[in-house]
Amino acid sequence: MLAYKYSEVDFSVVETRRDREQQQRNIDRGVSWTMDSDHLRDDESCERNGVLAADIYPYVNGATNHDEKYYMLIAKAVFRAAGELGVQIKWGGFWKGKRVDRPHFAKRRNT
Repeated sequence: MLAYKYSEVDFSVVETRRDREQQQRNIDRGVSWTMDSDHLRDDESCERNGVLAADIYPYVNGATNHDEKYYMLIAKAVFRAAGELGVQIKWGGFWKGKRVDRPHFAKRRNT
C-alpha cells in the first residue's frame, strides 16, 4: 500500500502465491522459467513469512499497459516503499537477456 501511495501510475497486483500446477502452466506458456519461483511457497512457509513475490501491472486510461516507462514508475515507488520499510527486494525488470520480467517484484531470500 505504501508503494501505491508513492506511484505516479495506477497499478494492480495480479498474482502472488501460485501452486505447483499453476507454476508449471506458466512455464508451459513461456511466462515463467523455473520451478524455484518466489511465487511458490508451501503452506507452512506462507503462514510464517507470507508470499515472497507479486506480479504488478500498470493501468493507464482504464486498461493494462505494458509500456516499460510505466513499469519504471512502479519500480521507483516499490523500491522507495521497501527501503522505508527495511525490506530488501528484487525486480524482474533488472534481469538480463530474454528473461526480463517487469511485472515481477520479490522479497530477497535470506539464503
